[in-house]
This record gives sequence, C-alpha cells and structure tokens, in this order.
Amino acid sequence: MNLRVNVEEISRQLYVFGPAWLVMMADIDVASIITGLQSGATWGYRMIFIMLVLTIPLFIVQDAAGRLGTISGLGLGEAVRIRYGSRIAALLAIPMAVTDFLEYVAEYAGMAIGVLLLGLPLVPILLVLYITHAVVVLSSSYRKAEIAMLPISFMLVASIVASALLFKPNPLLLLRSLSPLQPYGNPSFDYLLAANIGAVIMPWMLYFHSGADSRKKLRRSDLKAERLETLIGAIVSEILMALIVIDGSHLNMVNDFLNVTELSSALVPFGSLAPLITAIGFLAAGFLALVVISMASAWGVLEAIGHTSRKSFLIIYLLESLPALLLVISYNNYVELMLDLMVVYTIIIVPSLYVLGRLVADSRVMKGTPYKFWESILYWIMTAIIVIGGVVGLIAIM
Repeated sequence: MNLRVNVEEISRQLYVFGPAWLVMMADIDVASIITGLQSGATWGYRMIFIMLVLTIPLFIVQDAAGRLGTISGLGLGEAVRIRYGSRIAALLAIPMAVTDFLEYVAEYAGMAIGVLLLGLPLVPILLVLYITHAVVVLSSSYRKAEIAMLPISFMLVASIVASALLFKPNPLLLLRSLSPLQPYGNPSFDYLLAANIGAVIMPWMLYFHSGADSRKKLRRSDLKAERLETLIGAIVSEILMALIVIDGSHLNMVNDFLNVTELSSALVPFGSLAPLITAIGFLAAGFLALVVISMASAWGVLEAIGHTSRKSFLIIYLLESLPALLLVISYNNYVELMLDLMVVYTIIIVPSLYVLGRLVADSRVMKGTPYKFWESILYWIMTAIIVIGGVVGLIAIM
C-alpha cells in the first residue's frame, strides 16, 4: 500500500514538473546571454555577485506567478480580464506584444549567430527553425509542447556548463567577485547592472508561468512541489548566468563582441569544440525562448481580449514572428538593441508586476488563500528593486 502511494506521489511530482523549470531556463534567452557576455567582457567577474543576488527577486516574483496559476486556475491575462475587465487586460497586453516582437528579433538573431558559427547556410536553416517552432507552438496542447521543450532546456544547461569548463574559471577572481563592494555609480556598470536586472524578469515570463500552471490544471496540493521547482529553477538560472559572465570575461572583447567573425576568432584559442558548444548554446537558448514567448504572448493577448481560438492564436503568432524573422534575415546587428531592451524591460514590466501583486493578495481570486501580509511586503520590495534598477540604467544611458 505504501509503495503504491509512493509511486503515485512520484508520478504526480513528475507531472507537476515543467512550467517553472522551463520559464527559468527560457529566461536564459539570447538577449540575456548577450547581456551576461557583455558584462563579463567589460567588467570581468564583477557582475557575478549581482547575478547571484538576483536569485531572490527572480524567485519571489515567479513564485507569485506560479501561485496564481496553480491556486486560481487562471493565467495572468485571464485573471486580469475577469478581475479588472477587458479594457485593463488589453492595455496590459499591448506593451507585452510589442516587446515580444523585439524578443523574437533577438532570439532569431541569436540563432543566426549559432548557425553561422557552425558554417551552415543561414536562410534555409532559419526557415527550418521557423517552421519547427510553428509546429511546436501550434500543437493541440501545452503538454505536448512542454515535452518537446524539456530536452532542449537540458541541452542549454549542458552547453553553458561545458563552455565554462572550456574557459577554466579563475577561482581567486571568482571569490573576489562575491564581494558586495562593486563599482556602483560608474555609468557603464550601472547600465549593465540594469540590463541584468531586466534580463531576470521579463513580461512574458509572468504570463507563461501562470498560464502553463493553469493549463496543466495543477492543484492546491501541488503548490509545494511547484514552489520548490521555482526555487531550484531560479538558483540554476542565475548560476548559469554567472557562468556566462565568466565566459564573457575570458573572451576579452568589449565592443560588438557578438560579430560572428570576431566571436569565432575569439573562440579559436579554446579548442575546436568551443565554436560547436557556443553554437549549440545560442540555438538552444533561442529556440526554447521562442516557444515560451510565443505561448506567453498568445495567452496574454488572447486571454485579455477573451478570444482563445486556434485561428486567433495563429494570427497573433504570425503578426509577431514573421516580421521578426524577415528583419533578422535582412539585417544582423542587434547587440545594442538587445542590451537596451533588457534595461527597458524593468520599466515596461511595472504594470504587469503591479496587477500580479494585487491578484495574489486578492482572496477572491486566490480562492481563500491569498498572500499573507509579510509576503505582500516582500513582493513589493522586490518589485521596487527591479524598478529602481531600471531607472538607474536609463539614467546611465542618458
């Protein structure tokens, strides 16, 4: 009897696993990788301390999204529409749709770098990736898409760890980087600090996490396992970002380091496997983020306006993704765009963070188990840190 109960419990735990892990791994998208590499190339190991500290707001905010989806059974877009009306929900969806288009540009640009590092023809491979992406996101169920994405997420983890081993981190510099005393006030450092904060929490992450949990029909009894998965995902995500910073510091490149020719040359001293591992990392990160962003954007926009048909989903997907693909094929310098996008995210995400904080504290939405007072205070402190980081970054740009 006990054995049967244990088997059923393990089976349920395995079923619960997915949304929180995938959103955390998709958080290490191409734009985030570029931000980490630029941080390392410019400031060495110094940004590692910031990366590790950012685990806290990442977990707190994403835990709120996961709780909303698990307890209320609603995605963020649907919850906003039901609680505050279609107009407010639609207004929140507009900036997300715009930034998601820019994210598409970043992910396809990153995959293009991976394709070129492998020496493969760009346009045919990007078209194959586009079609594959469409097949996954237009599948009949979230569960099928999740099963397809999980192996890619593990491939991403393996490629980042392998790259760090190739670059052989300096233990002494690593220990020094853990000091909280960093060059705050330097415009260059503050700009990258804000970019890294923006890379931690993006609008689509909130919509995907809550929406995926609701679509898997997770139960209140699954919350403990879901929260643990969110915590593990947050820790792993920021450790991987710290490894990316280490990679960037060893490339010893400061300006336009993601020019494919220059990047390829910089990888030569690290062995013949370095370009292959780097290419796999860009391809896995880009494709995983594409799928997650597609679902989050469609769920957020369509749930906000109350139209969730397959036809509406296809229209939203094509309007955002096809122009991005064509733009990447015709133009290939997006490094500055990606970094600026990360900074701007810390401001654009404010409305979504606000309504999420209100929803998880709402007893009606959360079916009698809202945030406790101290949990709300902690959530708003983390939100303030994110917004202040964005403001500092914008000031550094000006």
